[in-house]
Amino acid sequence: MVLVESPVKDFFSRHSLLLCAAVGIIQGLFEEGGYYLVFRIVLKCEKSKETPIVFGLGRSSLHTIFDVGTIFASHMSVFGYLIAVAGRILSFGAMMGLTLIDYKSITKKRAVYLALSIVLHAIMNGVLYANELELLNVNNHFESMFIIGFSCVVIIISVLICENSLSEEV
Repeated sequence: MVLVESPVKDFFSRHSLLLCAAVGIIQGLFEEGGYYLVFRIVLKCEKSKETPIVFGLGRSSLHTIFDVGTIFASHMSVFGYLIAVAGRILSFGAMMGLTLIDYKSITKKRAVYLALSIVLHAIMNGVLYANELELLNVNNHFESMFIIGFSCVVIIISVLICENSLSEEV
């Protein structure tokens, strides 16, 4: 939509922040919505408590392998590499957290959890895309620092949701 000459491309070229929001929302909606749908199918066949962990490990591992590969393909300082890898390690935890939120959305029948995981994913990708387009006037390590901080937020939220679910069961 934004690569071909069209009114949509013209609109988004004038409103770059809206483009970043749209990219974030689309990625969040399709990724988290897709994982939600896959979970619903998988949980009809496999209802063990390990299912979300195994599913999350697969999702997070693939994401991390790709991200770390792109880090080492880029040219940066040793500090840049270290902080980028640290961010991707925490991002692994955030992906696991999003997976658990999606899982709780299904098992607890709470659409608000799915909406939360979509919004969290959208914020992460929207801000990173805004940085990629150089709309944010920040330092060289902003992306990694943002990933570290936001991953911690996602991990904390997912732990609180899981802890709340456990206390409801007791």
